[in-house]
Amino acid sequence: MKVLRDPQIISGFVYENPVDGLPALTHCGEALCCRGHHRKPHTHSGFEFLYLARGKATWKADGEVTAQAMGDLYIAYPGEKHGTGPVPNPENHHLWAGLKLDRLGTNASRLGSELRKKRVRSLTNCPEVEPVLRGLVAQVVANHPERRRAIEAYLELFIALVSQRLQAGGRRMPVATALPYSHAVQRAVTYMEQQLDRRLPLRDLAAMATARSVPHFCTQFRREVGVSPAAYHLQLRLDAARLTLRQPGFDVTKAALQHGFSSSQHFSTLFRRAYGLTPREWRS
Repeated sequence: MKVLRDPQIISGFVYENPVDGLPALTHCGEALCCRGHHRKPHTHSGFEFLYLARGKATWKADGEVTAQAMGDLYIAYPGEKHGTGPVPNPENHHLWAGLKLDRLGTNASRLGSELRKKRVRSLTNCPEVEPVLRGLVAQVVANHPERRRAIEAYLELFIALVSQRLQAGGRRMPVATALPYSHAVQRAVTYMEQQLDRRLPLRDLAAMATARSVPHFCTQFRREVGVSPAAYHLQLRLDAARLTLRQPGFDVTKAALQHGFSSSQHFSTLFRRAYGLTPREWRS
């Protein structure tokens, strides 16, 4: 294991060629990056699948800049130079795996051929792959006789899930370098995206936006974004909690408390209002 030591990385690690006798898995890892994260262009011998667990990011490969939202799976192709986009990323949390698909069996080879044919850059809203990548990394560091068999099972499941999403249709997401909001509102939005574990006082958001008053900030925010600051931040917390509910070990109460809701009942009421389902119905 190589621990990632970089001023832009809060914590992270990468495993290069982690399994003897399984060269098709070239690397895997996880990183929590601070605001301003930048990754220089680099290449890999196989495909790299990068999943965004939290935050947002932009990546550049083959001259194409792609926006990645939370839950998206970004794909870099073998031998392709790729790195972060022209604007440094905000705080984000991502996991990745490098795979030589042509050496992982028939289904994986078929997936590699489809990806090369369609040149899909991003598969959107793939929360089901997060626990698989986490399980893969957990097995990489495990020390038991069934380790390799478990890793191969996780890889087989990952290939099946990516193939399923590909059949549903991947979409490219080119992004302009200009920010969608004014500098003041964008500062508040970025701060909200980094604070998903609690409600934020309006005075704190107004201060982050360097607004002259709270009412002035609320008026400007609603004019540019279309909803109030409180409603926008609530939706961010609900979206994050919804993804958390798909992770093993997270029940409704734990997901609610982790994202700043006072109780599971309060969380369930807001969740149903937003998505038309209760949290338990969403999990099932």
